[in-house]
Amino acid sequence: MKKAAIWMMGALVAVNATAFAAGSDPAAKPAAALPSMKREKLEEVSATVTSIDQTTRMVGLKGQDGSTSAFEVGPEVKNLPQVHVGDKVVVSYYRGIAAQVTPPGSPASNKVNQIDLATQAQPGQQPMAGAGSAVRATVVIENVDTKANTVTFRRPDGLSRTVTVESQEGRDFLKKIKKGDKVDVVYAEAVAIEVHKAT
Repeated sequence: MKKAAIWMMGALVAVNATAFAAGSDPAAKPAAALPSMKREKLEEVSATVTSIDQTTRMVGLKGQDGSTSAFEVGPEVKNLPQVHVGDKVVVSYYRGIAAQVTPPGSPASNKVNQIDLATQAQPGQQPMAGAGSAVRATVVIENVDTKANTVTFRRPDGLSRTVTVESQEGRDFLKKIKKGDKVDVVYAEAVAIEVHKAT
């Protein structure tokens, strides 16, 4: 059952994000020729429980590289009493982004839409919790700098933001867009924590 939580959350977020984007204008025609990009990334970190305080819900962890950390476990993890020193914890983090230039003449959305999802273990199951969200908005491109790999865009609330694009998919996308383009952006992320009992 390893990775079950993050795959479920990633799938839920991805499906809802896709439906969210596609459902904004049922009459819109496909725009296959318009520039678009998509990037997904799943990261996992394994650690061993070194200490646990059931009262304060503080858990100490030691990573595979020897690093140590402590954090407070939120109330969404219902089965914390089942966690013991020596148990293995896997934290999975999913991030995905999709961007599509809208057809010429398309009106820019004046709001940001968001979907939030959550899941947790049932009583008696191994401790696990997951949460995810997908955000969709139409932004207006104000400046593209392919040398610095930055893009400046105006959000639906009127604020401008400049971001550095690190992925190759994103940099390729920058070369295809220009000032004045309207771009539909869907950003999704999900995180899941699963405990694997020591054997």
